[in-house]
Amino acid sequence: MKILHVITGLNVGGAENMLAKLIENDSRSQTQHVLSLLKPGPLAERITAAGATVHTLGMKRGLPTIGAARRLMRLVKKLGPDVLHGWMYHGNLAVTYAQFASRSDMPTIWNIRHSLENAQRETLRTRALLAISRRLSHRPRAIVYNSTASAAQHEVHGFSTAQRTVIPNGFDCSLFRPDPGAREKVEALFGIPAGRPIIGCIARFHPMKGHANLVAAATIAMQQGSDFHLLMVGHGLAEPPDDLRKMIEKLPSGRVTTSDARLDVAEWLPGLDILVVPSGWGEAFPNVIGEAFSCGVPVISTDVGDSRAIVGPAGEIVPPEDPEALAAAIARMLELSGEERSRLGLAGRERIVDNYSLNAITEHYERLYREVSSNRANRTANANRGEHSVGNSNTLS
Repeated sequence: MKILHVITGLNVGGAENMLAKLIENDSRSQTQHVLSLLKPGPLAERITAAGATVHTLGMKRGLPTIGAARRLMRLVKKLGPDVLHGWMYHGNLAVTYAQFASRSDMPTIWNIRHSLENAQRETLRTRALLAISRRLSHRPRAIVYNSTASAAQHEVHGFSTAQRTVIPNGFDCSLFRPDPGAREKVEALFGIPAGRPIIGCIARFHPMKGHANLVAAATIAMQQGSDFHLLMVGHGLAEPPDDLRKMIEKLPSGRVTTSDARLDVAEWLPGLDILVVPSGWGEAFPNVIGEAFSCGVPVISTDVGDSRAIVGPAGEIVPPEDPEALAAAIARMLELSGEERSRLGLAGRERIVDNYSLNAITEHYERLYREVSSNRANRTANANRGEHSVGNSNTLS
């Protein structure tokens, strides 16, 4: 079976990371191709190393061009995939266009990785994509959501309900695992002085990710006596934008470290004392919660997407965009002993192993590919039998 995945780009992000993990864990029953609409980012090398072929349309951000559409169709015609699998809104619309323009019954799958608490908070471009997607949502053979919250929110927004399939994110607990020596790695790698608990946030810079909310909460917590070092890692954070930088400068000197996105997260994540997910909206199933729990790191998360169900009793859930509540949760968790925090983190690891193993999630996707391609084969066989029957009838007449 040949699968063509279509995704906006291959920078470090939740959807891109899940696609890479899926390909790395493939049972090799499929031939995997990945098409990046934009110039491929750093995850292209990882995906290629896993055995997939990476293609690109070389598009620039903005409206699609006729040239890009032609390149897409040439690639689809050349590869002849059994399944077209779109990732995120742009990728979903691209595979729908390819299926329609090729005038074939090539099965398409949409993959939605975004929650939709309030569409009015999305950019005009995203709202336009949502409006188009809503009208076309009856076309894919399956719509995969990575959280039940996301599925329900999109369906309230008008997305077709018939194709709903919820497949949560999966995690390799042999790669992300507790490591007693990781604390020294974190301190050395980021130049963090020893002696203070380290609270981490791993997310690209975007207003919905809530970095300002976290810095505001850290300011409150430190003013109230909590002693810790804040580490924020993600694309766009090597040089934080001016408004966030000004907030950081109000914190005590030497208590905050920011860094660009990294591909070695599994090596140092176990060295954190607490992982915070401060998102305000948009999250469906934050990958980093599963990664932190797999490493035995306790989590504080805002109540977005399926975060409450993932965290359960192994961490704390606070309202989004409420720095006072987040500061109080940070203070409570820092008041626990290291052993108590470790027990919380290991309870989180058990939740991931039991409910979100990468092998189980990969098998779910592979089963879905077989189902949609089998349905196509059955329709083709039925059509051929119908043509044969009509032919016989004409001959007899």
